[in-house]
Amino acid sequence: MLGNYFFIDGSALAAQIRRLRRADGAFASKKLDPRLFIQHFVDNLADLGAHQYKRATFYFPKGDEVTAGEYLLLPDFKRPGHVRDMHFKFCGQKLKGSTEFNKFVEETVPAKFRDRVSKSEKGIDIEICCDALKLASASRMERLFLLTNDDDFLPLCRTLKEFGANVSLIHLSDVVSPNESLLTETDSYDVIPRAELLSMFVEGSPVEPTTSPDPVPADVPEDAETPAAAANPEQDEEPQEVLSSLETTTVVALIKED
Repeated sequence: MLGNYFFIDGSALAAQIRRLRRADGAFASKKLDPRLFIQHFVDNLADLGAHQYKRATFYFPKGDEVTAGEYLLLPDFKRPGHVRDMHFKFCGQKLKGSTEFNKFVEETVPAKFRDRVSKSEKGIDIEICCDALKLASASRMERLFLLTNDDDFLPLCRTLKEFGANVSLIHLSDVVSPNESLLTETDSYDVIPRAELLSMFVEGSPVEPTTSPDPVPADVPEDAETPAAAANPEQDEEPQEVLSSLETTTVVALIKED
């Protein structure tokens, strides 16, 4: 059975979010909801079969859960019905000092030279390629929606097309210029308009389900006495007696002081 898949290069997505935050203050300090992100393409790329996708996989370096949580509003997988056909795959290796290195590259190296700078992770692109080729070689992939800006994926794009699959390049926004080599080897290229992006970036954590109070049995009125209270009716009066005694003592003490 053929299927359509979303493969998201997590490092490329995080880099696009960083660039978007710097370019537009409306996105500063906000996180992307990955469910809304995927849903946008499902709704708007139906002509490419996005509405029939099998799974969306976000790839991040192993041990880099902190970075993923810094840019994405990670879904609550324990919450029933909260996640549908979405997977976060932590694989490969994150090199030491990657955060500082990425910041240095993005802030000081011109965009046209960034692809020549050494990467701060290993194994992510290989993992993406292996997963895609396994599906395509088994005739289980019809189209791959790929978010990346790395021309290391050019051989993958060519091979997938040789297997009969289509490759669609997707980006978060046009703030980051697409790799021209990738554009020539993919079948389509789409970004999300700013107005719709604003609705995908939120603050805080996913809303947790509220806990309802314990229901009152249907045959027991809400103001009915509990069995314990009915068996010992003097319990409710005892605190009042103690309070009266204390009030009397306080009044006597005040009179003596006067």
